[in-house]
Amino acid sequence: MGNIEEMRTGESWERFLADYRLSGIDGEGSPYHVHSMSGRTYEVTLTTHLDAGDSMYFRWHCGCPAKKQCRHIDAVEQMRWNEAAAMRDYDGMDVMERES
Repeated sequence: MGNIEEMRTGESWERFLADYRLSGIDGEGSPYHVHSMSGRTYEVTLTTHLDAGDSMYFRWHCGCPAKKQCRHIDAVEQMRWNEAAAMRDYDGMDVMERES
């Protein structure tokens, strides 16, 4: 366990970034700034919406040119899940399961 800064350092963090072809992720909440190995930075945001029945749902968006969900969103989702698991934040993990 530990704080966010501690979790985003070290060999496992570097391996995680390499797997997604990233050089870093900044932010502790939406928006996240995702730094690609290409040198570009993309903003990844989570927005809240209401459907026709007034039920709340969440949707991820990324500023990159991909037309569907991209690796930047995938990396942020996985990072958040890993951090919540490390902090034993089961309520947070429950909320994350409802995000798309």
